Amino acid sequence: MENGKQVVDGNLEGIKKSLEGSLKRLKTDYIDLYYLHRVDPNVPIEDIAYLMKDFIKQGKIKHWGLSEAGIETKPMQYVF
Repeated sequence: MENGKQVVDGNLEGIKKSLEGSLKRLKTDYIDLYYLHRVDPNVPIEDIAYLMKDFIKQGKIKHWGLSEAGIETKPMQYVF
């Protein structure tokens, strides 16, 4: 939040911290479906997809998804 307004911040370090926090709060080693609820236009979706791929390889998440992704968000079917 900045000046009382929600700010989308999808930097990769922030996503990593959020995932680790979720795992700790849920007292689990993995999450079945990890959602990014906002797409940060300042972070390439490809970078996020590769980060999610790393989380899957590490066994921290099984699957991931996006909500509120606009038409301009490129399909990532070829990343995996």
